[in-house]
Amino acid sequence: MALLYGHCAVAPCAAAALATAGPDVPLLLTAIAVPGLLIPVWYRAAVSATDEWSAAVRALVNTGRKPLAGSLGLLLPGELACEREMWALVSKMSRLPHHERASGLDPFREKPPESSPTLVGDSSVSQNAT
Repeated sequence: MALLYGHCAVAPCAAAALATAGPDVPLLLTAIAVPGLLIPVWYRAAVSATDEWSAAVRALVNTGRKPLAGSLGLLLPGELACEREMWALVSKMSRLPHHERASGLDPFREKPPESSPTLVGDSSVSQNAT
C-alpha cells in the first residue's frame, strides 16, 4: 500500500514541477510515466494480499466458532441459516444485554443434564460431613 500511495503522490508532484522555471523535462516525464505504469501493479499486489489475508481471517473465525459457542453455553445448529441467526442474536446481545429478544437464543442453548442437581444451600446435604 505504501508503494501505491507513494507513487500516486510522486506522479502529480512531478507534473507540478514541470510548471516551474527551468525544469529537467526528461527526468520529470520519467518520474510521471514510471509511477503511472507501476500504480496498477501495486494495486493488484495489494488486492492479492488482501484476498489472502481475508482467507486467513475467515479460517480463524471458523476455527473459533465452536469453542466460542460452547463458552457462551450455546450449541451450533446443523443448518447454516440457523447458525447465522444465532450469531446475529449473539452480536445483538453484546450491544443490548438485557433486551427482550434475549429469549431468541433459547433454542440454541445447551440443555442441562436430566439428572437431579444438588441445590446450593440445601440443608439435607452437609458440606462438613466426615
